[in-house]
Amino acid sequence: MKRIARILLTTMALWLFLVVLANAMVIWTGPASGYGPSWVSREELLSLTRHHGTDALKITELDVSIWRDGHWIRVLKNHRI
Repeated sequence: MKRIARILLTTMALWLFLVVLANAMVIWTGPASGYGPSWVSREELLSLTRHHGTDALKITELDVSIWRDGHWIRVLKNHRI
């Protein structure tokens, strides 16, 4: 009986560790509020994510890219530069 209790306790501790780690990763990789690029609007970014079916966008001063098949693919170019 003690062995089963130890296994359950260890499993619960590991599960809790993974939940906390996953939550920290989501917070860490979340959007930085107030630091968005000035050349592309939030609505345009939402439209791009819906159209391409992704939540990951790489936004730089030159372009907006999505991650596909191990490569960053440019989907929007900054024409003001």
